[in-house]
Amino acid sequence: MKTIQKMIGALVALVLLASMTGKVFAAGNGSITIENPKAGETYQAHLIFDVVYNSDKSAYSYTIASDSQWLTVVQSYAGVTLSDVVTDGDGNSFYIITKNDTFSAAAFSKTLQSALEGKSGINLTVSNGKATVTGLDLGYYFVSGTNGALCNLTTTQPDATIYDKNDVPFEKSADDVSVEVGQEVHFELLSKVPDTTGFDTYAYEITDTMSAGLSFSKDVQVYVDSVLQTDNVTISNAEDGTGFSLILDVMQLQDQTGKQIKVTYSAVVNESAVSVIQENDAQLKYSSDPTDDSKFAVITDAEKLYTAKIVIDKFETENEDKKLANAQFVLMNSDGAFYTYDEETETVGWAAAQQDATVMTTDQNGSAVFLGLEDGVYTLKEIKAPAGYNLLTDTIDITVAGSISDETQLTVTAEVANNTGSRLPSTGGAGTKMFYVIGIMMMTVPAAWVLIRKQRGTGE
Repeated sequence: MKTIQKMIGALVALVLLASMTGKVFAAGNGSITIENPKAGETYQAHLIFDVVYNSDKSAYSYTIASDSQWLTVVQSYAGVTLSDVVTDGDGNSFYIITKNDTFSAAAFSKTLQSALEGKSGINLTVSNGKATVTGLDLGYYFVSGTNGALCNLTTTQPDATIYDKNDVPFEKSADDVSVEVGQEVHFELLSKVPDTTGFDTYAYEITDTMSAGLSFSKDVQVYVDSVLQTDNVTISNAEDGTGFSLILDVMQLQDQTGKQIKVTYSAVVNESAVSVIQENDAQLKYSSDPTDDSKFAVITDAEKLYTAKIVIDKFETENEDKKLANAQFVLMNSDGAFYTYDEETETVGWAAAQQDATVMTTDQNGSAVFLGLEDGVYTLKEIKAPAGYNLLTDTIDITVAGSISDETQLTVTAEVANNTGSRLPSTGGAGTKMFYVIGIMMMTVPAAWVLIRKQRGTGE
């Protein structure tokens, strides 16, 4: 049956050629546009097959000239059959192309791609974010570059729009980098609907696993060109609550090739993020070879965030080795609000009144910690001094300026010294005794002087 079909196809082509007064082309009407050219890439259009029409263009056939630079390559591809050489009335010789059942656009494209060296083509011009060539004879073209696409230009579709298949952007972002414990961070992944032309199946899978300092909110949503997707997306949340994976059926979205894919989700910063740089990796896995559905490309994009802490080091003035316990502090932010911390929910908050603030008390090592802070200028206020020491009358300003590359900057130490109070004399103490001694001396000295005078007088 297949042999008969091929014979009929060849016969139809010969009848078509016989009906022509010559080889008829619609010359110079075609154009090819690449919507998403890759920066720095050179694209060329190569004419592989001519399109031959009858006089009223009601029938057509594909041919390849006997002197085509692509002839031997086409002859080596098993997906097409070439007729015996045909010569038209103008002396042009060519072969009629018949597509076999084994023809695959992806495999044919790969065959052409492997034979590019030494082949000349027509350059596409990059302008306004697109690569374009116009004035092309109608035919079957191969566009070289990173896309390796095949274009069929006919009288009904003289203009072809294609996409670079290797242009699969993937970028992750967060709405904040310096965060507080308990803060909800919103993430966004951006990509584009890929061109799946030539693929029988196409894998498009995104995964994200949260770092220890983030608690995933399980709120993934997927948008294509700002439209929420429900029917062609499968979202699976990890059983341990650490992330998700999603599969998007992009083959059902080919009418939106090149449109933006946006994935949104969020996570809450927990206590494990304190003074540790959190790095979250999102990963896109997608099909990379239309001739082999087991081959994939992987793109990974990371987003970093951090939260800092202020550590109080309390000691005696001019004696740093003597640490002071039981000093109490509150912390204010640049808006004058007071730090609060809920241990049950691991959440940092800010209260308007000092009476609602969380009070931190230094331990035996003179240490107290305000954790889960974002970058900013804070004010430390001592509200109770250790027994035997004077309460600080001045507040202390502390600047937190973290870094996504240096964890040592995520801990800020505030050195706070306290003076002991001056000792005042007490009743019955040495100060009072001194008055007694002086009084007795004032009373005894005159009496002794009188006695001495009397003794001298008796002796005379």
